[in-house]
Amino acid sequence: MVDVVLYLEGERYFTYRILRGVKNRFGSTNEIGMFEMEGEGMTEIINPSEILISEREEEPAGSVIVSTMEGTRPILVELQALTTQTLFGFPRRTTNGIDFNRLTLLMAVIEKRVGLSLSNQDAYLNVVGGIKINEPGIDLGIILSICSSFKNKPIPKDIVVIGEVRFNRRSKKS
Repeated sequence: MVDVVLYLEGERYFTYRILRGVKNRFGSTNEIGMFEMEGEGMTEIINPSEILISEREEEPAGSVIVSTMEGTRPILVELQALTTQTLFGFPRRTTNGIDFNRLTLLMAVIEKRVGLSLSNQDAYLNVVGGIKINEPGIDLGIILSICSSFKNKPIPKDIVVIGEVRFNRRSKKS
């Protein structure tokens, strides 16, 4: 019998770590705590959002703040996207903290619904702080960060983007 399942996440050279509680004996928990590695050990970060978005540059293209639910706790996180014309025949797609297939799906939505041609663009997507996000409410943030990078137009620093993107609209029959 398992009493608890915990994961310690974070980037290797980042001083912050996320302790993710996935399960306890009564079922799924999906709660997180954020800690800073210090000389005397790990110390709790009371407001993770403040840490995760505090080092954001003034208004860089491709950067957006999104809100994600981690268990019962909303957290603000910065997404960074970079698009650049590919040097090869097949464009590269890379993600850090986001499901790779979600990125490719949302890029297809951009091409089909927005009309931006991304087929000749390498695309890189990063979640700042080493957090892994599996929240559909950040879809719109991913799309806006990619479009912002592609068009080289920044998203204002004081905007938080929330929204799931549905890629299959139902057609109404007359």
